Amino acid sequence: MSDAIELPIDDLPGPGSMKRIDAFGERVLIANLDGVFHAVSDTCTHEDASLSLGALKPGTVSCPLHGSRFCLATGAALDEPAEDPIRVYRCTLSPDAARLVVEAPGDD
Repeated sequence: MSDAIELPIDDLPGPGSMKRIDAFGERVLIANLDGVFHAVSDTCTHEDASLSLGALKPGTVSCPLHGSRFCLATGAALDEPAEDPIRVYRCTLSPDAARLVVEAPGDD
């Protein structure tokens, strides 16, 4: 299994919000879309802006500088000027639903 971190549910953003954490040697954005959690790289691939300062919409996060949107499920850049995807981390609730487990991507 790859490296993973566990975050207590009480430390996670509420529905419709997001927060930045430091994990795996980079900034990671945790987003809560109506109780479904997503973890992606917090850095826009166009201008290195923090996506946690952008807007969270259903299924996407947008960059606060130039408005590029990224898909939270796949990391795909959906709008210019960004062209490269952001990293997506696998995240699951623990069996007791008390923690969110975020896994570092593998080398494959």
